[in-house]
Amino acid sequence: MFRVSNRAKFDRCLAHVLPFFGDGCEASEGQPYWKDPELWECSVKSPVSAGPVAEQVLGCLLAARRIALGWLTFGTLTAESAEGFMGVFAAGSSGATTWVPGLAWASFQMVAVGPQSSLEPRDDEG
Repeated sequence: MFRVSNRAKFDRCLAHVLPFFGDGCEASEGQPYWKDPELWECSVKSPVSAGPVAEQVLGCLLAARRIALGWLTFGTLTAESAEGFMGVFAAGSSGATTWVPGLAWASFQMVAVGPQSSLEPRDDEG
């Protein structure tokens, strides 16, 4: 979620953050958040490399770190699966810092998609 006042500013913020995800990421159409119209939300899906779970989690955490510091992480990791591993970032919380202008809140969740995994936002955002 970005704290912006209009679509043009949202589009600039989104354009700034997408390169941090690397090739193959897909962003949904942004829209004002229903609880607060000064917050704009969108989903971004980013593929994670096939390979060992530890490498997938590392890739996810490195992508998250390129966006911000101060993530809270949750979930159970095993050698066989990272499904359900997630993180939440809130600008202004203790120790939270972002390099993305306008970023107010973000989350990620690793979800199995076929033989690979994908980094996606949580379904229960908001």
